[in-house]
Amino acid sequence: MNTEKAQYLPEDFILSMAGVIKLIGNPQRLRILEYLDINGESTVSDIVAGISGAQGAVSQHLNKLRMAGVVACRRDGRLVLYRIAAENAITILNCMRRRCKMDEPERNY
Repeated sequence: MNTEKAQYLPEDFILSMAGVIKLIGNPQRLRILEYLDINGESTVSDIVAGISGAQGAVSQHLNKLRMAGVVACRRDGRLVLYRIAAENAITILNCMRRRCKMDEPERNY
């Protein structure tokens, strides 16, 4: 039995996480982050193809994510490569993955 009293999270951490959760609460942004987490650094064209999104919308979402520091990008010649820059975004994705696995019904074959 755990007798330690739970500690409240620091206010600055709560505010930071709330901002990230609000930003990635959009389903297409979640798909973009999931794609980048699974495939690593990718071009906009790769992301568009990978999530079956519209190029303009994906570019706008990437820009919002970049401005918030959730993703980062770098140039390689004419290509712009995006990657996840915020560890807390990966933590949220992993929590979602664990929850999804818990919600799956057990299959007995």
